[in-house]
Amino acid sequence: MTVRLEVRERVAELVLDRPEKRNAIDHEMLRQLDAALTAAEEDRDVRVLILRGEGRGFCAGADLGAVDDNLADARRLAAHMAYWHRVFGHLADSPLPSIAAVHGVALAGGFELMQACDLAVVADDARLGDQHAVYGLLPSGGGTQRLPRIVGERRAKWLMFSGTTITPAEALAAGLVNAVRPAAQVLDHAREMAGVLASRSPVATANMKRAIRLGLAAGSLAAGLEVERLLTVEHMAARDPRIGIAAFASRSTPEFLGE
Repeated sequence: MTVRLEVRERVAELVLDRPEKRNAIDHEMLRQLDAALTAAEEDRDVRVLILRGEGRGFCAGADLGAVDDNLADARRLAAHMAYWHRVFGHLADSPLPSIAAVHGVALAGGFELMQACDLAVVADDARLGDQHAVYGLLPSGGGTQRLPRIVGERRAKWLMFSGTTITPAEALAAGLVNAVRPAAQVLDHAREMAGVLASRSPVATANMKRAIRLGLAAGSLAAGLEVERLLTVEHMAARDPRIGIAAFASRSTPEFLGE
């Protein structure tokens, strides 16, 4: 197994477990990541995902040996990249909020995997960056689209065109990550964040993710606000909002059902 699924209370941890390759991504890892994510989504007790890497780093990127096997056949390469996009898209669009707990390295495809998560906590000595340009390659795990949306077009262009790394402190200032901690504290902090999210309504969180994604895709502010209005009307028909309103009225802590 190159991806482990570990469930603690309401939190599922997806663990990249290929430490001898610095958790480099090949087709089998993508398949197992997709399967583990589906299993977490089907577990009604799970409300939050943490994505982390075993060994010395989060993820060093794509296994270039596996990519090289596809270079001679454009159709095979296109199919491989389509599958990569589908799995990363599954993570990004999952109704479950996801937190990347990053230590060691998150480079190239690993950097793109971090971007596909909703939130990120990184070690203060982590190496982060899109190194495709150093080797004459194109970011093709979604980086050309996700990175500009997170940090802005100009900063994203520099990171991609130059292939240079960004320090954790710079990543925090740019809005690329949510927190920077000493390496020994990264997973604990990610779990603390997950605990907060697990106490919230999973229905509300999922609909917030949908509103953000669909609103950004809609283009204009006016179109995004229309998305928000429609989703709010739909959301208020669920049970969790009524549980929250009742808890507010009684000054108690709501216990959401996820319905």
